[in-house]
Amino acid sequence: MKSIYAIIILFICINTFSQKASFDIQKKYTVTEVLQDIDYAEKYLIKFHPDPFRYITKDSLHAYVLRVKSTISVPLTEMQLRFRIKSITAKIGCGHTDVGASKAYTKAISKTNRPALPFNVIVVDTNRLFILNNLSSDTTIKPGDEILSIDNHSTNNIFKTIYSIYTTDGYNNTYKKQGIKHNWFKYYYGFCYGFHSTYTVQLKKTNGSVSNYTLNCIPSLKDTLILPNKTNPDCIYKTKTCNYSLLSDNAKIAVIDVDAFKGKGWRRFFRKTFKDINQKKIDHLVIDLRSNGGGEIMDGLNLLSYLIPETVTLPFDRRPNLLVLNPRFKMGAFSRITPFIFSTLMPQWPKHGRLRHYLIALPKKRKSYKGTIYVLINGKSFSMSGVAASYLKYKVNATIIGEETGGNVAGSNAVLSGKILLPNSRIQVFLPFYHIYHDIKVTNIGRGLMPDYPTHYTSEDLLNGVDVDLEKVLELVK
Repeated sequence: MKSIYAIIILFICINTFSQKASFDIQKKYTVTEVLQDIDYAEKYLIKFHPDPFRYITKDSLHAYVLRVKSTISVPLTEMQLRFRIKSITAKIGCGHTDVGASKAYTKAISKTNRPALPFNVIVVDTNRLFILNNLSSDTTIKPGDEILSIDNHSTNNIFKTIYSIYTTDGYNNTYKKQGIKHNWFKYYYGFCYGFHSTYTVQLKKTNGSVSNYTLNCIPSLKDTLILPNKTNPDCIYKTKTCNYSLLSDNAKIAVIDVDAFKGKGWRRFFRKTFKDINQKKIDHLVIDLRSNGGGEIMDGLNLLSYLIPETVTLPFDRRPNLLVLNPRFKMGAFSRITPFIFSTLMPQWPKHGRLRHYLIALPKKRKSYKGTIYVLINGKSFSMSGVAASYLKYKVNATIIGEETGGNVAGSNAVLSGKILLPNSRIQVFLPFYHIYHDIKVTNIGRGLMPDYPTHYTSEDLLNGVDVDLEKVLELVK
């Protein structure tokens, strides 16, 4: 019996000591390691990105990198280093290029209770913050109170800092605004300024009085988000990412709300939807692309084939090279062979030293929609969502309502993606593979699609779930 106990104890000891030690998220990298990672990021960002100098020159980017490096005189944690790398990638103006934590850090942080700000927020006009949910124990703080500063950082400076590390297409800010609202703000704030056990917050109450509060943090693993209730019409057809309905206020207005260009039953959903729209002789169709971050290109082109009465093409290219064979550029196996498939099966044409391909969608003539189209957009209308909105504006003269899209009106970088791993920290830098050109006649000035009817939400609108964009549609239809 003693020998059995001895074997069990020995097994437990061996198993315990053989387990890997958990990753220390406060681990610091030496100045030399930090500088090596920054140099690596700059080198391969330039080498692998399909269009790195559309919005910044090579010399200007390098000068900024040198400024970042000149500020580093002490070891940094991974989070601190990632802040520097994100500020560099943000300079090239590509929303599909971003920086993620190392896999070890990501796994560790998913089980770590970080001391976070005790509220969620709404953002108004890109530079004003209001309380959405008060998660603190101080019941005198109410939704609608305006945040003037946090830990003596003014909201203007907070926005400036967060926006400096948030990647977007060109010079756009609405994508950033939409990306940091609600519960995301507290984590961007913590990323930029650190996570603390208490926070000093200056608030302007709804009656105009200004007060300072010292608030205890909340544990991040128990974070809560409560969104305002909205009146949603009954869906006729729906999938996980799309729904089709008629407005109860006006049965001649149909709404197709597309949250993402992906999901099961996509083509069947649109076949049924447009058949129903045509049978009911719908005069006005709303395509809701708000907060649609994109998805599958062919799914987007499938939707457009019902709305645009001509062949739709989406050109994309990059300089011919052997990037897919480079071990430093990490891609999935299917993604690695896709460029070869494109080169053999798709229409292509050499142009300006690049190999250009074309994705094509033929019009659905029997089920096409011929009525008036309204497109709802906001800063989170990005990637394929930006493509769809731009094509509907310039090819069928759709009426655009909302705010500037996060996706560039003339094109972006996407189709495939990969990543590089920085040698010391193993931070991940995500990069697109191709540059996309929109087949419309517009000048690229580094901005998204601008609405025909810009809408502006007050804090009261956002808190009460008022749909100002849809109200504008009803006003125009009348």
